[in-house]
Amino acid sequence: MENVISQRELENKELAKNAAEEAIVLLQNKNKTLPLKNKTVALYGSGAFATVKGGTGSGDVNQRNVVSILVGLENHGFTVTSKSWLARLERYYQKEKNLYAEKLKDDPMALLAPAFNFKDPEISEFEDATTGIYVVSRNAGENYDRRNHKGDFKLTDNELANITQMSEYYTNSIVLLNTGGVMDTSFVDQCPMLDSIVLVSQLGMTSGDAIAEILDGTKTPSGKLSDTWANSYSDYPTSENFGMSNPEYIEGIYVGYRYFDSFNIKPRYEFGYGLSYAKFFIKMQKVNVNEQRIRLQVNVENIDDNFSGQETVQVYVSKPQTDLPTAYQELVDFNKTTVLRPKAQQTLEFEIPMTNLSIFDTELGAYVLVPGTYYVRVGNSSRHTQVVARFKLDKKVILKKVEDVLKPRVDPTTLIKNQVELKDDSSSQFFILKAANFPETKFVEYQEPSDVTTFISERENLPGKGLDQVIEHVRNAAGKTLMDVADGDVELAEFIASLSEKQLVDLVEGQLSSTKNSMVGISSDLVPGAAGQTGTLNSRKVPAVVMADGPAGVRVDPIFERNGQTVTHYATAWPVGTALAQTWNKELIEKVGFAISTEMKEFGIDLWLAPGMNIHRDPLGGRNFEYFSEDPYLSGTMAAFETKGVQAHPKIGVTVKHFFGNNQESFRNYGNSVIGEQALREIYLRNFEIAIKEGKPVAIMSSYNRVNGTFSGANFELLTNVLRDEWNYQGMVMTDWFSSADPKESMHAGNDLIMPGNSKSKLLSAVSDFGPEFDEYGNIKIQKDYDLLKKKFVETEMWNDFTVDADGSVVVRVRVDEDSRLNDRVKNWVYNGDAQIIDDEHILLTGKWKDNNDLYLGDLQKCAINVLRMILKLKF
Repeated sequence: MENVISQRELENKELAKNAAEEAIVLLQNKNKTLPLKNKTVALYGSGAFATVKGGTGSGDVNQRNVVSILVGLENHGFTVTSKSWLARLERYYQKEKNLYAEKLKDDPMALLAPAFNFKDPEISEFEDATTGIYVVSRNAGENYDRRNHKGDFKLTDNELANITQMSEYYTNSIVLLNTGGVMDTSFVDQCPMLDSIVLVSQLGMTSGDAIAEILDGTKTPSGKLSDTWANSYSDYPTSENFGMSNPEYIEGIYVGYRYFDSFNIKPRYEFGYGLSYAKFFIKMQKVNVNEQRIRLQVNVENIDDNFSGQETVQVYVSKPQTDLPTAYQELVDFNKTTVLRPKAQQTLEFEIPMTNLSIFDTELGAYVLVPGTYYVRVGNSSRHTQVVARFKLDKKVILKKVEDVLKPRVDPTTLIKNQVELKDDSSSQFFILKAANFPETKFVEYQEPSDVTTFISERENLPGKGLDQVIEHVRNAAGKTLMDVADGDVELAEFIASLSEKQLVDLVEGQLSSTKNSMVGISSDLVPGAAGQTGTLNSRKVPAVVMADGPAGVRVDPIFERNGQTVTHYATAWPVGTALAQTWNKELIEKVGFAISTEMKEFGIDLWLAPGMNIHRDPLGGRNFEYFSEDPYLSGTMAAFETKGVQAHPKIGVTVKHFFGNNQESFRNYGNSVIGEQALREIYLRNFEIAIKEGKPVAIMSSYNRVNGTFSGANFELLTNVLRDEWNYQGMVMTDWFSSADPKESMHAGNDLIMPGNSKSKLLSAVSDFGPEFDEYGNIKIQKDYDLLKKKFVETEMWNDFTVDADGSVVVRVRVDEDSRLNDRVKNWVYNGDAQIIDDEHILLTGKWKDNNDLYLGDLQKCAINVLRMILKLKF
């Protein structure tokens, strides 16, 4: 077996380390303990050797190795005096982990099981060293939310005792938080002797090396928080309305720092916060505001004498406080400097479109700019800014009028009034804007949910019920191939009209693996371990598109056999999504995206199921680590730049997910998020809108959950009216794996592709008289599916459109041997005249077709067109 590390692996590993270093956030550094001058340390906590690189579930990655914190420190010349203690603990840790794995070995849902949780013992005796370091590790993952319990969001009693005693025993004391999300930091108050706290997050395969270079000063920390860290979990407005089956988003737009700033609640560490070894001076150079944009030039100088470093300049705007709910301030732009040596300077430029300052007025059904005075703030965190400009708008401006789509039956919002008044600042530059100078109001032309267009060349007796169908006659393209479409010889509508119902269904449903299919995307025959693939039409030269999970890398099998040869596909495990957001570095994220697409091309992956970008509504979200931030602007911008990087490679695409309102793992497959219209548009749609308009992703994945009563994967207002009519999206939409949305409704709603492809029979039954399916011996076929509600496998006999009826005119031949599950029914069928016995093993069943051909051919065609456009983009 070839085990040579490729040049691609080496280059991506170095980039992953750079990203990891920029993601690390220095939260506390008393007495300038960091960087460490003495490299003799005592290291504690199971996270020292079992460093968590990233969360569990579909976001996991198969990398060659992971550098633990212990190994990383030793790689960089540290002497660890507690190695014997760590070795004993590791033996016990491994024993407990093996027992946990043994319990799950026969569980088909093992990949979605809760992460292994090990509780550190109390340290009885500390080893000699100048510096003590304690690693607090937490893991989470798909299918389970975190809990506000000791050992998860909170420290265990042993961890608290260990940190307290360590801080009292050693001259220098450091806590490393190896966690993918926010956790309780009340230990800061309980450990007054503790010197430094570093949020190392979950940094992928180079974790230990990156952390070591921050601790010894090789690199200066420059990460900033992408979430608000509260003093207590109860401080979050979501704490009483999270994790239930029908969470009501009572907080409205007041998510994260918008809430803490607007209701005067002091956090432990504010959004955008992060310390550095260096010191920076931020100075406003130029500002100009007009009806089109805000333009700023900001100078950043490293005024430190000893340390180089990077600083992030953040721009916030406070909007006039009116009757419309408005946050105290909102992030509207950010930029990060390059590495500045002591006394070096850099000028950063910002241009913020005035339309980005809009508020959604639910009564008008419009995006508006409210009249009054706006304040532009510049700083290096949400609570460390100064007003650099003010401007006054004379009248309300209606920017864009939209329809009341996605609206809840009853708006659950209770937080509607900002409690912190804006204070005037007469020292900054002042501008006056006139409503009359803004463009006229934009209006959206919406597709009607009652309309459907069907393309035909020569066909009658079309299926479908209840909609207004427009039939377009097109040229006959029988026998033509997708290559003819690519060459411009045939129109896509003509090609689609020439396909049979089965061929259309094969396009709008994924292709299940012939050997292995899993709830967590393992459904591809072409690339082992890939998440899935689209169907093929060989006679029409339609190839498959292969998809792989993300977002912390490309998840495929690392080693497999192909044509008698061993193939190695070790992927890079990158920092998790939250960590990437903590870099606040757009250009770096774009480079990471490009490196990921390099691996995709090498592995034979066409479409990456990432980036994940749901909002961190609550810190207990089980998949928060996969997503970027509590803020829609930061989230959308990071997703857009990662998308640009990936898609800079030709014939490679991303799938932004999960669209939308998927902000918890509890009840995710059928739960209903009840969200007010303003919060929908300003928070939970806004991040996707930014990513889609700026990044132009090839695909979007709809989420499992319902929003305001409708499954996202079957929501016409979401997938057609908002996504395509309001945002002009031209790409393809797919479901998440084994979606609970009705596949017929998904087709009409604009969910083009159903993955991984387990509902073909339902669609064929809805568009044609689709008979029973049999196995290779003639027995009725049994389809086995995992019921997410019952949490067990269920079996379905595939009779499809056929129903037993003695008065029917349809006859089918069925095998019924001595082991058949049908034996108990045969006697009644014969007695009722439904069946006739042919021989010892076969019967003839009489029946008729169900009257259920209510799916329009045009809905299948519409979705198939979008799937084919995606295939043309990626494969031709």
